[in-house]
Amino acid sequence: MANINKILVSSDDNERLDSYLADYFEDISRSKISEQIKKKTINVNDSSVKPSYLVKEDDLITIDMDAFKLEEILPEDLKLEIIYQDADIAIINKPKGIITHPTNKIRSHTLVNFLLYKFDNLPALNGTDRPGIVHRLDMDTSGLLAVALNEEAMQKLKDLFKSREIIKKYRAIVNGSFDHDKGTIESPIGRSKSNRKIMEVTEDGKYALTSYKVIESNEEYSLLDIDLLTGRTHQIRVHLASINRPILGDKDYNKIKSKFNISGQLLQAYHLEFNHPITGENLKFEIDPDPEFEKYYNIIFKGE
Repeated sequence: MANINKILVSSDDNERLDSYLADYFEDISRSKISEQIKKKTINVNDSSVKPSYLVKEDDLITIDMDAFKLEEILPEDLKLEIIYQDADIAIINKPKGIITHPTNKIRSHTLVNFLLYKFDNLPALNGTDRPGIVHRLDMDTSGLLAVALNEEAMQKLKDLFKSREIIKKYRAIVNGSFDHDKGTIESPIGRSKSNRKIMEVTEDGKYALTSYKVIESNEEYSLLDIDLLTGRTHQIRVHLASINRPILGDKDYNKIKSKFNISGQLLQAYHLEFNHPITGENLKFEIDPDPEFEKYYNIIFKGE
């Protein structure tokens, strides 16, 4: 039986199919994807297309994953904290060191492996390798993730994210101080031309908007409260690095030599607020700093 992955396109960014899928899978090359499109193992709306086909909202992309020889995604009991759960959604507190969904190379120890263990019949509108996943956090970003437990909840959550009706707040510790106690960064973000594993501010990128408030600072560092107003890959990390205020511990975007041995960026999705996709009830979730964040906050700002 063929291992078919179905992806329902949720935005209309006028992007080539091969480029869209290269961004989606991240660690499968665009050339490999183009090759499979030409071999017709990748189709759109049940029809063969060219790699240059421009994807549109509600296009259904079907992919024969056997062409990429990927291992099956198996359930795993990772004992992650579930902050909230009902019949439609769950809110997970993802720790650092765990990626949200499997990649071409990483097929275990992801949030999806845990979801497959914990829940039955998860919706797969974002692809069968991402059941229940509506948004994501980078591996070394901890914090709150909303998960859909059925197709109706998934579609409505996707609509809420698209219309920017979901409030996502982050805390971060960055290098440097600020002249003003709040600001916005409005710069387009796209994949780096020289290293496709990272992103960069680029004129031909996608619109991205981040706002921030300075909560505490000294001569070397600042604690920020951040509103993520769009949801681009690595957005907060790229935007802060672009104004020379990179996040402490960020191995990809912080080039400033650190005196601390931090396992990854000090960035946490601590606040999530939205109206329930089915009942309409206003939901608000907030968590305390994770242990590593708390440790370095105390060292940097409390001298402990």
